[in-house]
Amino acid sequence: MRGMSMRIARKRVSGFGFQVSGFRFRVSDSNSQILTRNSKLETRNSRALTRNSKLETRNSPGFTLLEVLVALAVLAVALVSLLGLQNRNLLLSMQAERLSTGTLLVREMLTRTQLEGPDAGRVTSGDFAETHPGQYPEFRWHRTIRPAQLDGLWEIQVGVTWGNRADERAELTLFTPLS
Repeated sequence: MRGMSMRIARKRVSGFGFQVSGFRFRVSDSNSQILTRNSKLETRNSRALTRNSKLETRNSPGFTLLEVLVALAVLAVALVSLLGLQNRNLLLSMQAERLSTGTLLVREMLTRTQLEGPDAGRVTSGDFAETHPGQYPEFRWHRTIRPAQLDGLWEIQVGVTWGNRADERAELTLFTPLS
């Protein structure tokens, strides 16, 4: 190809010249064959460019449908796990709140028993409707008062239950003199 263009440059050609996509042409009878060859090469080059641009669009950066579906599946599993953890967190918070409430109610019943003295042994169970109307409907208490092994001391055992499970209870035992 270089040799042909060099030949064109050396010959003195009459006519007019033009340039197409980087190729310089001079039109005359003597170099019409060269022009034909160059135009064929130009056609081949344009076809190759078209093929390369098609390949480039296929390999263009972006996500395929399969990649998007896999990403959505991973996201769905993660969200379900997080929602499950949130639900478990709420249940544990409610359980901790009830345990704290039960413990405070047990301490209150121990204090009431100490203040009532020996008369406290008459009532051994009940609920908190009388002392706290409408506040603790699911909480129930029971107490046991018996003499301790040491003279003058009493063993006061108070428990508060809520719900049906065995772990839904709070108990405290106090050794104190009852006057």
